Amino acid sequence: MGNLEDSLLEYGIIKTINAGSNVCCDGCNGPYPEQGDEINGGVIIGGSAYCQACSDRYGWEAEDYEYADEITEIMDKNKTFKQNVLDYREKMTGSTDAITRIYSIK
Repeated sequence: MGNLEDSLLEYGIIKTINAGSNVCCDGCNGPYPEQGDEINGGVIIGGSAYCQACSDRYGWEAEDYEYADEITEIMDKNKTFKQNVLDYREKMTGSTDAITRIYSIK
């Protein structure tokens, strides 16, 4: 566990929500059914995942993008957005599950 999570444990967990392997874009909430599960690529900015359509829309992968240093990772265009996000979660947390914890303040 990281330092932040260690320090939060002293407050007590009220609820843990496990969304499992559900994945959606933090920009457009896609991919939508008409896009199917085969939308590929995308980017990670901070702790947020954005699909390739959003990345293209906002020019995040352009060579001259002014804030390119803020992009955490450009995802593999040969993998689906979902698989890229699951791989990133596993790399960062050791699990592909999307887990949210709500803490109480004593």
